[in-house]
Amino acid sequence: MTDQQASEALQNNYRKVADQRYEVSDYTSSDESSKGTAVTHEQFSDVYTSGTSDGQFQLENGVVHSPAEGYEENEAEA
Repeated sequence: MTDQQASEALQNNYRKVADQRYEVSDYTSSDESSKGTAVTHEQFSDVYTSGTSDGQFQLENGVVHSPAEGYEENEAEA
């Protein structure tokens, strides 16, 4: 594949994904970008509905508080 062909293929794939909107049928689609849209939509939906404006997340095993200032690298390993 030449550089020109690769560039055209990349642009075509970009347009396909950029123009795509979530549809319920994406979950059962055989198209890879539609499946990806469905997975991304589900992940976003899960994160959006689990979080609150006070930084607390509801999980199956309890509530986790996520401070706005973040965490130190060594704390993540503990």
